[in-house]
Amino acid sequence: MENIIETVDLTKRYSKAVALDSVSIHVRQGEIYGLIGKNGAGKSTLFKTMMGLAPYSSGEVKMFGDSSTSGLNKAHHRIGFMMGAHFFPYLSARENLEYFRKLKGIPDKTEVDRVLKLVEMEKVKKKFKSFSMGMKQRVSIANALMGYPDIVVLDEPINGLDPQGIADFRHLVQKLNKENKTTFMVSSHILGELGMMATRFGFIHDGRLVEEIDREVIRNKTKEQVIVKVSDIEKATCLLEEKFESIEYTVNGDKELVIMKMTDRTDEIAALFVQNDLSLYKLDTQEISIEDYYLQLIAKGGVNNV
Repeated sequence: MENIIETVDLTKRYSKAVALDSVSIHVRQGEIYGLIGKNGAGKSTLFKTMMGLAPYSSGEVKMFGDSSTSGLNKAHHRIGFMMGAHFFPYLSARENLEYFRKLKGIPDKTEVDRVLKLVEMEKVKKKFKSFSMGMKQRVSIANALMGYPDIVVLDEPINGLDPQGIADFRHLVQKLNKENKTTFMVSSHILGELGMMATRFGFIHDGRLVEEIDREVIRNKTKEQVIVKVSDIEKATCLLEEKFESIEYTVNGDKELVIMKMTDRTDEIAALFVQNDLSLYKLDTQEISIEDYYLQLIAKGGVNNV
């Protein structure tokens, strides 16, 4: 599948601080790409450099296969972009979007009505300054969707939305992706929600892209894990490494182990510990969440250790 957004070793430095460290992303046509990372991980900086809103120190940005200045400028007109909610406070949602419709050169006067209906704001008459944060986010999303863009890039779009609003947003993205073949690139630090929406993930931490992975691959890798709580964690890890070849695990605290891909061998694990005089306080299996996967990934420093 064709990459329609790509960065090659993209680096952004602020004096001595490195905001982006050789980031190479690949967003394929027709997918919902979830950019996952904690606050301050580099998500917004990546979007700003991609969209030409901030210079980068080194590397390359490609859109639709073109990295030239003119090519990127043309590409930006094919992208709906949301970062924050920057609108005129004394105008209504409709008036604000009408302004941006004209600014974007969209001739269809019914376009504002269409996008307001998509975000369920078509009946709201009050001024933007009196909107809740969730309502402001809805207007921002509507603005990004105007003009049927080929790609929609949304920075933290579910901030401020209530649970119903988050669910509505997820369904809207999936609907437009399926019906219009719109490519979405969505960032969030709310990992569980993005995990329900995205078809592919990029995990970013401290300005580095730690991993890119398809949803189906991550599901196969993280179906279940074994949670073990024992009296001596150091002895337990030594026993596991001696008994099982290429075992993968992480340590949580001073007594808990999370063992990957061993749910069919729990009896062997329990017997191993008991036979070697370890007290076994807990042994359970559970499905791995996107949050757990991300935390394990950054704890070990990269994909090869997950």
